Amino acid sequence: MNAWKEERGTSQETVSLLQSIFTNISDAVLVVDHSGMIVTVNAAMERISGWSQDELVGKKHICEVCLGMATCQEESTCTDCFFKRSQMPSFEMRLRTKEGREYPVAASSTRLPEGAPGKMVMILRDMTDQQRAEKERYQHKLTNFVIQAQEEERKRISRELHDGVGQALYSIIVGLNVLGQSKLSGAMKRHVADVQQLTAKAMEEVKRMALELRPSALDDLGLLPALRSLIKRVEKSFGLTVDLHVQGARRRYQAAMETALYRIVQEAMTNTAKYAQAEKLGIVFEDREKEVVVTIVDDGVGFDVEAAEHRGSGLGLFGMKERAQLLGGSVDVRSAIGEGTTVIVRIPLPKGEAEHGDTRPDR
Repeated sequence: MNAWKEERGTSQETVSLLQSIFTNISDAVLVVDHSGMIVTVNAAMERISGWSQDELVGKKHICEVCLGMATCQEESTCTDCFFKRSQMPSFEMRLRTKEGREYPVAASSTRLPEGAPGKMVMILRDMTDQQRAEKERYQHKLTNFVIQAQEEERKRISRELHDGVGQALYSIIVGLNVLGQSKLSGAMKRHVADVQQLTAKAMEEVKRMALELRPSALDDLGLLPALRSLIKRVEKSFGLTVDLHVQGARRRYQAAMETALYRIVQEAMTNTAKYAQAEKLGIVFEDREKEVVVTIVDDGVGFDVEAAEHRGSGLGLFGMKERAQLLGGSVDVRSAIGEGTTVIVRIPLPKGEAEHGDTRPDR
């Protein structure tokens, strides 16, 4: 700093300002001489490298902390790479810390002016958080792709079961009915009736599987009719009393949103029916100004949410949260042993839909 003041006539205020910037900037800054030895560092360099200023200045060579960059040549030293150019505005290198950890940093370098002959300044920015964010974005896209592909495959198989296998079984039942009305012996008629009954049961099972895979009501009629159909099936199968209360507009939403909400509610209801030992379950569906909120409450035995997630038995909860997060929403699960369970789902409405509403009615 003193050299800059003497050579350039810099005021003391400017020097103090530069010193403050050097000390407090979040990026790591280090200065090396013409031989590559570190001559000064700032506090950020101490923080990201793990070495103190005393351990770096005059004791460490740039090659001891720089583990190479994409343009490095094996026969070249770091000083060859950096000092052959007066300025390298942007590159990526790997930094070695005191603990021996290696991680990428975004870097730039430039030779200092004549007042500091032969010296070069390097600025390093930790890319760990950036890479983590990029990895999360990639994972987000991948998960979204997998869920969409899964739903499309569910839809395809459901339609094939309903239109293909289901119709074939129906034709068999009709044929057996005609056969049963013909002149057959008593034993043969009983056999035909038994086969007809078995075929009818198989057709009902196919219909159930098709509904579980992808209810046609979700695509044809919308979310609320599909939920009402789901509630009837759950009540019939598990003897659970389910009350649905709808507040706000009754309308259609974007396909991805309807699918996510349906699957989340379906998972919550299935968990209650199978594990909660509950008698009643209440669902409140709220269409608010900027979001849809679904609250699902049961009077079951409850469970330890944190423990379930920790031991990996909360995969259903993870899937619910994943679906909501893909749409910018959230799933909050509140429960305690002996106190029942409450699931609160929040999904923001897309901007245009929140402002103007979807004109498709929910039937």
